[in-house]
Amino acid sequence: MPLPQGTTWIGALVSLTGLGILFVALDIIPTDPAKFEAPHWVVGAAGLGFFLAGIAVLTAPPPGTPEAAAAGSRFTSWRTLALGLGIVGSLAAVANWVAFGPGPRKFSGGIAIPFVAVSGPTSEWSGRAIFGAGAVLIDLFLLWIVVRGLRDLRRR
Repeated sequence: MPLPQGTTWIGALVSLTGLGILFVALDIIPTDPAKFEAPHWVVGAAGLGFFLAGIAVLTAPPPGTPEAAAAGSRFTSWRTLALGLGIVGSLAAVANWVAFGPGPRKFSGGIAIPFVAVSGPTSEWSGRAIFGAGAVLIDLFLLWIVVRGLRDLRRR
């Protein structure tokens, strides 16, 4: 049973978007260096995350099959473990660089409730603290993926 057509289009779009970002980070697609506010490897990690997420969608087992049921309950192959590590690892790399990397950062934030919206710049410290909390959570999730994935593969 093939993937639903909408799923295929979404997977292809996400994957091609990530590939485009990767090509920019690798200077295959030339861009103005002054527009980069992060090292190329950080931009490449973000692109890799999108590319792998699109590949994961494109290669997922079709819904309603035994393979889909098995994939929903555990990691079933080295392929799914590698994709999970790549996607979450690239997300973790970006979040850790924003929170803990060298150099200044510019953050802005705001709050919106019905009929009222307030936004503006936020201090570098508070922005790094928020990204740091997120980075630690993503790092813990990455560790869980490694432990759970290797345990499931060893059981097979």
